Amino acid sequence: MVLNLRNKAKVMEYPFAVVEKMLKKSNLRVSEDAVKELTGLLEEITADIASEADANARRAKRKTVNADDILAAKRKIL
Repeated sequence: MVLNLRNKAKVMEYPFAVVEKMLKKSNLRVSEDAVKELTGLLEEITADIASEADANARRAKRKTVNADDILAAKRKIL
């Protein structure tokens, strides 16, 4: 997974098998298309939260994103 927030380039890939396994652990029968859609959605949400967390750290004049930045971004986005 590569995430370059400084240049807004977001190239993120969740492994298909990992997402499929998470769904199956929930006792769900899922199609391949459903796994692909959820994978894309998770990638998008992750990128949005990471970007907002980076902005939070920058506003606090830090280069390092911490857990509080992630939680604040999650509250704002979700």
